Order: sequence, then C-alpha cells, then structure tokens
Amino acid sequence: MNALNNWKVEPYISDICKVVLQTLIEKKERKDQLDKQMKWWAFYSSLMGCLSLIYLYGFKWNEAESVRAAVASLAGDQMVWFIFVYFLLAGVQWKRMKKKCSKADEEFESIRKEIVERGDDLWPRPDMWNNRHQVMEFIKSEYNINLYHK
Repeated sequence: MNALNNWKVEPYISDICKVVLQTLIEKKERKDQLDKQMKWWAFYSSLMGCLSLIYLYGFKWNEAESVRAAVASLAGDQMVWFIFVYFLLAGVQWKRMKKKCSKADEEFESIRKEIVERGDDLWPRPDMWNNRHQVMEFIKSEYNINLYHK
C-alpha cells in the first residue's frame, strides 16, 4: 500500500485517485487473506471427514457383528463424537469464511468497477489522463488488480 507513495506514478494520480487506489489495495489484501483462510478450513474439514471415515471403517465396522451392535458401538465411542464435533465445527467455520470471502470479493469488485467507470474524475488533468496506463500497469504488476476493463 505504501508503494504508491514511493513509486514514480505519484505525479500521475490525484489525491482522490490515491485514496481510492489505497482502498482498493486494502480490499484486495483482505479478500486474499479471507480466501486463504477459507481454503485452509475447507482442507481441514475434508481432512477431518477422511480421518473419521478411516477410523469408522478401519476400527469400528470390522468389530461389529450386526448393524445394531455397530450403531451401539458408535454411539458409545467418545472418539467418534470427538471427530464428529470437530468435523462439524470445521464445516461451520468453512461456511462462515465462504460468506466473508464472498462479501469481501463483492466490495473489492465494486470499488474496482467504480475506478474503471470514473476514470475522468480520478485523472482530471490531461497529463494524468495520458499517463494513467502507467498507474494501471503498476497496480497490475504489484497487486494483480486489472483496472483496464470491468
């Protein structure tokens, strides 16, 4: 975010443009952070599901002589409940992170589209307007944000 202050595009952006670009970069970083957390929780939830299946199939189903005995054995096993609760909590956390990630993505996209639409307001002088591609290239290379089109 502070790279905007230290880069050679400073003369090509207005104060309003600088604030909007900094906000856009903050939203992008927040979106990336939430996306990473969501993927971690999805992996953790899947891992807990696989471990529970391995435990159930490998240790519990083979011991049971009938369906009734298997259900009674599973209901009384603390490890099954422990795995079930962790699997449930990981799934709920993944769902929460997915909602947060989608909200952050919507906020980021709305600001990005606003920048694309309001180019005249953000680069008011002709010299700024003619050199806006340098700012867009910098944002694309540094932060992987495309400002060329919606």
